[in-house]
Amino acid sequence: MSPQTPTPPPFEPPGLRDLIESLSYKPGWTTSLGLFEEDGEARGWAFYVVSDTENSYDHSQRIRVRHEFLVPPASWGRDTWAAWLFDRIRDVETHEAGEFFKFDGYREFAPHHGNGEDPYRVWHVGDHAQARKKSGQD
Repeated sequence: MSPQTPTPPPFEPPGLRDLIESLSYKPGWTTSLGLFEEDGEARGWAFYVVSDTENSYDHSQRIRVRHEFLVPPASWGRDTWAAWLFDRIRDVETHEAGEFFKFDGYREFAPHHGNGEDPYRVWHVGDHAQARKKSGQD
């Protein structure tokens, strides 16, 4: 078996890495740009946000979660990339709001964590079983 030639990394949007490296948000939160890989092959770039928040189920604990956003293969200017990054941070905050926002102890806008779901979309609970799924559940 001959060794396979590694797939070259995909197009990296100009200026995006420098912008992300200069980004700061909340204490304990980190951001980075990395390759998105699937089946061992580079498929594109991902913007990673690691949040550091209270655990919405046990406020005495802190939890760090890595949020992954695929980067569009675009040659946008600095201001457009800055707005795109801001929107991704806002997506994470929207997700966290859904974790913490309750009426009488019930998460009416609980994020959907199951496979195939968009955890950053605002869901009004219509299916309680769906809203109670944990990350990775089908």
